[in-house]
Amino acid sequence: MKTLLALILAALSLHAVADDSDLTPLQIVNARMAAYNAHDIDAFLAVYSEDIQIYTYPNIALGTKGKAHLRGIFEPLFDEGQVNVEIHQQITQGNYVINHETVSFAGKDTKYVSIYEVKDGLIVSVQFVRE
Repeated sequence: MKTLLALILAALSLHAVADDSDLTPLQIVNARMAAYNAHDIDAFLAVYSEDIQIYTYPNIALGTKGKAHLRGIFEPLFDEGQVNVEIHQQITQGNYVINHETVSFAGKDTKYVSIYEVKDGLIVSVQFVRE
């Protein structure tokens, strides 16, 4: 039942992203989280800019820019269906959303502070602070 509810919420959140360019950065980041937990790669990538860059805080680039790089990382994880993210706390400041999250993968939990920068309705950069 929890899985069905998560999928319904993900679908509603992602429908809102596709139909409303006036979403707040928090709504966009939460749509990302819903797509992540639903293992929906297309919906997940839809909230990112074409030249998205991911960093280890503060400025160590993790791979190359772009959605193709993200697809290469996340599609296999989503296909396995063993990843999940839980948000513990969120704060916003202008175009930034800062999450305290736990990512679960293959029985291992990793805590993150994740800093999402949103511009023009899309996530343009993410900085991860790991345990």
